[in-house]
Amino acid sequence: MWAPELETLDQLIAGKMPLVVIQKIFPTDLTFIQGIRGLLTNGDVRLLASDGAEVPKWRWRELFDEVNAIKQKSHFWLEATEQGLRRII
Repeated sequence: MWAPELETLDQLIAGKMPLVVIQKIFPTDLTFIQGIRGLLTNGDVRLLASDGAEVPKWRWRELFDEVNAIKQKSHFWLEATEQGLRRII
């Protein structure tokens, strides 16, 4: 069985996806927040704003506290990095 983080990377092979779609891969809001923060911290994905600009690392903590991650997830996208894609290919 694949972990949700690996499933996320697998889905991102096709290109960037909104967080609202990615969240459906995870069983709970907490595992979603923890999983995405882990992928970001490890450098496997990039977090993009709706305008396509990469969200700076210093904003991750603010965006991924439990309240904000749930409220704002439709405004952000994930994109796999080369490193992240190598984990699943």
